[in-house]
Amino acid sequence: MPTAFANRSPPTVVAYDPTWPDTFEAAKSQIHRAIAPNIQTIHHVGSTSVPGLPAKPIIDILIGVNDWNNARVTVAPLERIGWEFRGQRGIPRRHYFVMRIPDGRRTHHLHMLELSSAQYTEMLAFRDHLRTHPAAATEYATLKRRLADRPEPHRGAYQQAKAPFIQRILCECRNQPR
Repeated sequence: MPTAFANRSPPTVVAYDPTWPDTFEAAKSQIHRAIAPNIQTIHHVGSTSVPGLPAKPIIDILIGVNDWNNARVTVAPLERIGWEFRGQRGIPRRHYFVMRIPDGRRTHHLHMLELSSAQYTEMLAFRDHLRTHPAAATEYATLKRRLADRPEPHRGAYQQAKAPFIQRILCECRNQPR
């Protein structure tokens, strides 16, 4: 399987598209019809889930399951409706899928994680923080644009360069009183 750096093409960051929530809802409905008995939650996450935030035009979907091993039963039904199963892709106990259009570009990412996992909790916490903290969302937007505009960036370097910002926000989330 290719590494995170196999795709050397630069990331494309575009202005927020108000159709992204509807695109998510359409995918959510299709996924729900295919695998509802085997999952607990479906969330829109990632930058396309934050109103006003520029993003790569790829809808990120987070599915919560009770048991990662039992969730393997969802692979075949998701593949039948067009999702490409990619295994764990560097995150232990994650079922990862992509949806592509005919020219090969990805349009959706699906992350299936256990409800009890740190990754599941962190994806929601990061999204919620950006939705409720406009200054953090603006800072993230500036960082994303700057990274995408660098000479010869590639997706792996782009992801790595965003990591310190994401970790700082997650640290703030963990330190907030509940």
